[in-house]
Amino acid sequence: MDDLSEHEKLIEQYLSEDNKEAAVQLLAELIIKSAKDRNFEQAEAMRDRLFEADSMALNEIVKTGEFIETEKNKAIDKAHLDTWSELYDSLEQVGTNALYYGMQTVEIPADHMLFKQGDICSRLYFIDTGRLKMFYRQADKAILLKTLGPGDIAGEDTFFFSDAFCTTSVITDSRVKLHVLEKDHLAKLNEKTPGLEPKINDYCLKIESVADLLKAKSMERRVKERLNLPGKVIVQNLDDEEKPVEKPFRGELLDISDSGLAFIIKTTQKSAAMMLGRTLNMALSFAELESDLKFQRGGTVVAVNSEPFNEYIIHAEFVKNLAPVVIDELEELIQPQEY
Repeated sequence: MDDLSEHEKLIEQYLSEDNKEAAVQLLAELIIKSAKDRNFEQAEAMRDRLFEADSMALNEIVKTGEFIETEKNKAIDKAHLDTWSELYDSLEQVGTNALYYGMQTVEIPADHMLFKQGDICSRLYFIDTGRLKMFYRQADKAILLKTLGPGDIAGEDTFFFSDAFCTTSVITDSRVKLHVLEKDHLAKLNEKTPGLEPKINDYCLKIESVADLLKAKSMERRVKERLNLPGKVIVQNLDDEEKPVEKPFRGELLDISDSGLAFIIKTTQKSAAMMLGRTLNMALSFAELESDLKFQRGGTVVAVNSEPFNEYIIHAEFVKNLAPVVIDELEELIQPQEY
C-alpha cells in the first residue's frame, strides 16, 4: 500500500476501531518516510495528524519532530549556509530550518529593479550570488551608495517597520540568486519559533545602514578644486575582469579634479541608470584648447544627473588620483594668456 490515500484510509480504520497504537505506528513510519524523501510539508502535516490521533504519544511525537528537523538541516544548500554562516551560527537548528524553509529562492536577470525608492517593500532579500546596485535619487541626481553582492542584504531599512517607504532603489547588475523572506511569513514563523525575528533584526542592525551610507556620500566631496574646462572623453565600459565590453562612446568633459570628473552624454534614462557602479576606462583630450595633453584614467560611476533633452551628466571617481603634475598642466590650460 504505497499510495498515500490507502495509508490514510487505513489510519482512519485504526482510529475508528480505537486502535490508536496501530494508527500512531503507521503515522510515525509515514512521517519518517516523507522526511527522508524531503517532502517536509507532507511530513509536517502527518505529524499534526499524529497529535490529533493521540496527543499522549509523546515518544513518537518528539522523535518524529527531531527526525524532521535533522533531515531538513541535512537538505539545506551548503553554499547558502557558508554565505550566511554568521547569521545561522546565531540560531538553533530549529531556527535555522524555520528561516531557510520559510524563504523563497528566486533567480532574477540583470537590469531588473528589485525595489524602487518611495515604494512600500515587505520583503527581505538575502543575496547568494550575483551583483546589485543600491542608489539614492535626489531631485534629478542618482547617487550610487553601494554595490551589493553575496552575503549582503537588501530591504532591511524598511522590513522591520510597518508601512515604511523604501529610501533607496536597488537594481540587478548581473543575474542574481536570492532568498526572499516575506514580512507576513516571518510573523508566522516567529509564532512557532519564538526569538527568530529579533535575531534576524539584530543581524541586520550590524549592517551599515542606509543613513550611514548617505552620510558618508555627503562627505565624499572632491576636496580639490574642480577645474571647468572643455575636453573630449572617450569612454569604454569594462567588465569585472577590466576587459572592454560594448562599443566606446564619446562624452563632453564638464569638470575634473585630482579624484574624479564629470562629463555629459546623450542617452536614454535606462542606459544612464545602468551606468551607476560601472567601471570605465576614460581617455581624455583637449584639442579645443589647442593642447596635445592626453591621458587615460580608470574610474567608477558614482552618480548620474538628468538634464533636459535626454542628456545626462555622469560623475566618475578615479581608481587612482591624478598626479600633481597633471593637475598643473590642466590648470595651465585655463590660465589667461599673457601678452
